[in-house]
Amino acid sequence: MAATQQGTTAGDGVTTKGLFGAGLLGGAGAAVANVSLFLGAGAAGVSFAGEYGPGVEALPLPAVVLSSVLPGLPGAGLGLLLRRLDPSKAATRFALTSVVFCVLSFGGPLTVKGLGTGGLVVMELMHVVAAAGIGGMLWRALSRR
Repeated sequence: MAATQQGTTAGDGVTTKGLFGAGLLGGAGAAVANVSLFLGAGAAGVSFAGEYGPGVEALPLPAVVLSSVLPGLPGAGLGLLLRRLDPSKAATRFALTSVVFCVLSFGGPLTVKGLGTGGLVVMELMHVVAAAGIGGMLWRALSRR
């Protein structure tokens, strides 16, 4: 691995800094889209009321933002690991792993007691948006050669 101004690289043009930047950028884009979905659905009458935890009866807006941005960091870490194991297959393996994690993430909203069908559908859609935003940006970064 060679050192560059933007981080370490395996000679394929993908840097550590670039991967984490892509994860955060994808998460930021997903956060904007998910906040729009959340506010738009709420304005249309969709209720997000449910038991999210002790004393939490409504989905707070900061949780939407953080849940959209933060997964970009472990996603970038996974991309980094996959790139180090086999740079030529990292993007493909990352895409497949991302789909699996997206499907597994659907379980989260399903466990919220008292959440109505509309809220459930919008929350599941927000998971797809986050996966597409973060996964797409990281896949793009990993695909560079």
